Amino acid sequence: MRRTCALLLAILLGLPVPGCGDSSDDDTMRVIVDHDGAFDDIKALLYLLERPDVEILAITVSGTGIAHCPVAAENTAALLERLDAPDIPVACGRSSPLQGTNQAPDIWRDVADTLGSVTLPEPRALAEVDAPALLIDTIEDAAAPVTIVALGPLTNVAEAIQSQPDVLDNVAMMYLMGGAVDDGGNVFYGNAAAEFNIWADPTAADMVFATQVPITLIPLDATNHLPVTPYLYEAVAAHSEVSPTASFVAEYLDATPLFGGMYHWDELAAVVATDESVATIEERNLAITLEPPGAEGTTIEDPAGRPVRVASEASRADFDALFYEALLGTSDPGIPTWNPDAVVTWDGTDCVYEGPDPLPANLYVRLDNESDGFLGLVTGAYNAGTTRADFEAALAAAEPGEPDWWLSSTQIVVPAGARDVWPLRGGEGLTALCYIDPSRVWEIAGPRLPED
Repeated sequence: MRRTCALLLAILLGLPVPGCGDSSDDDTMRVIVDHDGAFDDIKALLYLLERPDVEILAITVSGTGIAHCPVAAENTAALLERLDAPDIPVACGRSSPLQGTNQAPDIWRDVADTLGSVTLPEPRALAEVDAPALLIDTIEDAAAPVTIVALGPLTNVAEAIQSQPDVLDNVAMMYLMGGAVDDGGNVFYGNAAAEFNIWADPTAADMVFATQVPITLIPLDATNHLPVTPYLYEAVAAHSEVSPTASFVAEYLDATPLFGGMYHWDELAAVVATDESVATIEERNLAITLEPPGAEGTTIEDPAGRPVRVASEASRADFDALFYEALLGTSDPGIPTWNPDAVVTWDGTDCVYEGPDPLPANLYVRLDNESDGFLGLVTGAYNAGTTRADFEAALAAAEPGEPDWWLSSTQIVVPAGARDVWPLRGGEGLTALCYIDPSRVWEIAGPRLPED
């Protein structure tokens, strides 16, 4: 059912009417958040909820991303209840992409569904309409153009366009987390050149790109500057009592193990939406590849493509200040900067380790990835009886996965251009491996296998 604005009531009381927007000439950004329930989506949503200059008009949940819908929608409604957030309508979208069968692995989706098994109250009632209808209603009811912050696949937005082609006319800007323009993608089990959100429903992304709505894209090119490191965990733990939001984030992080390879994807999109100075933004002509099969979902530069504002070169210091100010109430959480005990450098040809050997029990290692691909640092131990021949045979076979003669201790993975410091669990009995892919692995510190 279409909501109607109680204009007379607003005039008499001099107040904005919830769900109808506000024509007052203030600095409040009216936002619709479209997310898919993943680890980064939740933190991005919390950031926007805590911003005093942001009013979230509606939250739509994509069922084609990481978490399943309506589980993610109910989790969102329960989270709003736990935080005593304003009454914000929440709606769920379809579970399948407009075309194709691309989807995240089941294990990713199942983990996201649990929301870290954090304590949540009974969820608030979901909206009586589905996500595309809620998008349409909210945009139409807004007295001034709204901003969409889209953090997952664009299925809900595309379905709204299908239902009402001019629905985005009242949208001032869409901030989209998605795509990989100059950097490589992150869909390693599908199209390796694609970024997940676009790849999950490329037809939907193409449909959104075909509109005239202004788009600011926050691709992997920008988010690759912002890995999730233990700094986040330590900062939140040090300030977990300052607010219900900080308390929830601390509980959420406690239940969510850290590993190399996670980035502040959606968090950066939310921060850029509120302060674009955190990244460099330039206009590029982009298109979404829909064929051939296996290549769909790639974001490419195309002279005939549509103009898109593309974020890059994100500032870690500026991002941290804005993000932590919102979530923890301070732009400086007081966590000391780590000085590395060792450095691993990969230039695309040689992997060089400079540091203590054998490995101490604990150390900080800076990974400098000067190549155009990924760099992995793995520590672990060889099982008894492992030979150099076993090692060389594994490289020749180049099969993914951990061989049965190796027991991992720590795994850190960073993308091209990364230069980050990580804590590493070492010990005299552990070997450190520089891992590029299953056929390119080097022993760089610790016990080496004897030459046959």
